[in-house]
Amino acid sequence: MNRSRWVILSIVLLWSSCTYNHFDEVSSLCAGSTLSLTLSVVNSTTCGASDGQITISAKGGVKDYSFSISGESNQTDSVYNNLKAGSYTIVVNDAKGCTATQIASVNNAKSSLQFSTTTTANSGCPTPNGTLTITATGGQGTIQYQINNGTFQSSNQFTGLAAGAYSITVADQSNCVVSGTAKITTSSSLSNNASFQNDINPIIANYCATSGCHNGSRSPNLSSYTGISNNASSIVNSISRNMPPGGRLTVQQMALITCWVNAGAPNN
Repeated sequence: MNRSRWVILSIVLLWSSCTYNHFDEVSSLCAGSTLSLTLSVVNSTTCGASDGQITISAKGGVKDYSFSISGESNQTDSVYNNLKAGSYTIVVNDAKGCTATQIASVNNAKSSLQFSTTTTANSGCPTPNGTLTITATGGQGTIQYQINNGTFQSSNQFTGLAAGAYSITVADQSNCVVSGTAKITTSSSLSNNASFQNDINPIIANYCATSGCHNGSRSPNLSSYTGISNNASSIVNSISRNMPPGGRLTVQQMALITCWVNAGAPNN
């Protein structure tokens, strides 16, 4: 073999061997490390307060230690003050480059923010008119209110609500948040706002129970109160799509039928 090629090959093999051993040494550097940590947590006093504390105690490994919290720069001080409630990732580093990690949770010692609700039933047809009033107590500063993941507002009253369940979120100025639910019921007077004889039957007769369709030629038969009431839910589902085929109902007509069905489809 040419001597120069042999020298080059020997150097490459030697470099490869050294490189492999070097990285193998680094990867096993902390395999037997005894580095560990324990945490002492002082919770924040109230919801949103920045007076929590985490004290870190490290042992094992190789001194000296440094500490970091939730990705911040390392520091030699093992105490973190002025913390809000939340979850924090604590990392201890020793002089050998080994690390130990633990999650710490700072909680609120107590939260004074709470709320109650009062509602009025929805009696409007076709325009909903249920109301929800939220009464908050405790908390700090300005209180904000939200229902169903909508926009927060300063008013504690929500109007124009249909019957149903609503999720509630209340937040104070210190970002303390409490949540719950409330239900708007259907008023018994709702059925009086949509009459079967005056409102519902004429719509069905003109658009659905027509010749060659649901007047008896096709199932279901919607030419009588019995046929209409027995299929009330199906009618609501159909009119929300492209039915009836003879001409789509107006928003007002669909709302009247839906309200009448939700009121129990009375023969009024």
